[in-house]
Amino acid sequence: MSKIKFGLLLFLLLLSGPLLSQEKDSARTRHFIALRFGLNQIREENLHPKVSTGTLTELSYGFEKRKKHLQRFQLSLGYSRLKTNLEELSKSINLKMNISYSYNFRLVKSRKFNYYLGPETNLAYNACFLPNWDDSHLYWADYLSMGARNIFSVSLKNKKEWVTDVSIPLFSVFSRPELYRLYKIDKTDFAGIVHNLNSHITAAHLTNVFFVHLQTEYRFPVFLNKTQAFTFSFDWLRVRHDDGNPFYQLSYQLGIKFIL
Repeated sequence: MSKIKFGLLLFLLLLSGPLLSQEKDSARTRHFIALRFGLNQIREENLHPKVSTGTLTELSYGFEKRKKHLQRFQLSLGYSRLKTNLEELSKSINLKMNISYSYNFRLVKSRKFNYYLGPETNLAYNACFLPNWDDSHLYWADYLSMGARNIFSVSLKNKKEWVTDVSIPLFSVFSRPELYRLYKIDKTDFAGIVHNLNSHITAAHLTNVFFVHLQTEYRFPVFLNKTQAFTFSFDWLRVRHDDGNPFYQLSYQLGIKFIL
């Protein structure tokens, strides 16, 4: 439990800076809302090796603060209905919540190009209900990670900008369901779901929790002081206990981002 408390404390400390501080250059803080749609594929090998596929809808809120360094915060909620190639209807459900914060140092600065690198903390809850295959159990792959975030920014003509960021984990704690649950029925009330999603927490290395998050966006000005962006994101995730079966997730999304 000490590792879990340490990870949560570290996450809160990193988050408290952008949420509580009042810097003089608050005009450089830009909030945004983003809506994305795409394809979601999941393989839960604790249940079966089949791939479940469906559409994914994701809504995000966040902000970025540029001073000498670049800070980013984002909260995302995702919903997906899925099915395997053996099912006629998409009855399976995948729900995701992700909170991330990064503090990035500018390593390269030029008139048109900037490169930032810094630590990122990422809290993710990822739950699946697959009633055609198992209507008694919830399946999940949750983690709290510390990693690195790379941000590349290219200035274009007429105040346009191309921004790409890539994130990978370095250390994590994670939660996965037990491998064998034949004679156990999960509690489906709120307290039971919260307990399940935070059970069997284990410290991890890269062979247990590994993901790649890539997002690229084309920003362009609209109206007087507003900016919009078209976005493309790619996410690949693998979570596995040493003595369990892995959870895989692959998603592609296109979206629009309103920078306020």
